[in-house]
Amino acid sequence: MALLIDSRDLSGLVSVDDAIDAVRKGFTDQGNAPSFSAPKTRIQHEDRRITVHPGGCPSLEVSGMFIHAERFTFNDDAQQYNGAGRRVYVAYNSETAELRAIIVGSLPIFPFDTFEETFGTETSITSAVGTDLLARPDCKVLGLYGTGLQARRHLVAMSAIRPIEKVKVYSRSKANREKFVAEMKNYCDIEICGVDNPQDATTGADLICCATNTNVPALYGDWLTPGQHVTSIVNSTKGVKEQAGLAKARREIDDEVVGRADLILVNVREQSIVEEHGDLCEPIEQGMASWDDIVELGEVLTGKAEGRASKDQITLFKQNSDQGVGFMGLAGLVCDIAETNGIGIEI
Repeated sequence: MALLIDSRDLSGLVSVDDAIDAVRKGFTDQGNAPSFSAPKTRIQHEDRRITVHPGGCPSLEVSGMFIHAERFTFNDDAQQYNGAGRRVYVAYNSETAELRAIIVGSLPIFPFDTFEETFGTETSITSAVGTDLLARPDCKVLGLYGTGLQARRHLVAMSAIRPIEKVKVYSRSKANREKFVAEMKNYCDIEICGVDNPQDATTGADLICCATNTNVPALYGDWLTPGQHVTSIVNSTKGVKEQAGLAKARREIDDEVVGRADLILVNVREQSIVEEHGDLCEPIEQGMASWDDIVELGEVLTGKAEGRASKDQITLFKQNSDQGVGFMGLAGLVCDIAETNGIGIEI
């Protein structure tokens, strides 16, 4: 029998560490069995879109898809959601092909998320998996761009993989910075301060995380110094240019960030190529990098490609869209939790 699981019943049961481990297992399976994974597919009409993330994890005996829908608007500088329905996991047993579970809603991983805000909780978990492969082990200072939901989650996720002692956060709104600092001090036992100048968030940071909704660069490569790591999450260019009237490709980092990076990691190269992600496609078109030099999460996790080679390298994880393998890793985790705790309705 399959289970119908409401994610709200999982509150307090899915830890950040367990979620990171589940997504890591998913991408490791992708590295070992790349044919059981595919880039997300997105269909879009004007300000409406539906996205499907297919994939399978043979080692976890789970396969299926993750589905979500949104409505949004763009201005010249940022993307804003006008609506986002509850996301849905559909998980099958990959050995028997039997339906194992339908999980309704993103997972309640972070204590500060309300149930109305849980969409997209998985993004920061994938960011943590990639960052853990590249950032120096001794990272203590986090430079954070953004003060919204993703920024809050990324602060906690980055603190789960590195011994962060101080966070310098920047957003264009001083009021948002102050609110962020006040709220996040309730959840993180570390020093958190807002900065008025965007470059100040990078200066002296070991790890830099861009978790914004911007359409224009928040981080510039000439601010970087040897040894720093950058993680950036803004993507989704082709569809919004064609259907939503966005004049230029969305950017969160400038060309020089890519040009200065000694190592660039992505979830999957094909995703950026198909969707024409500006943060990678535009500097590659300028000859500042090559697709052949960009490595994938699964390749590094399985030893098919190298991660950071020295403490002085500048590294970049362009988190270029959560993949079905990561979602199926989480689905496997949720199924185990639900079965152990008697959660869900048999269908």
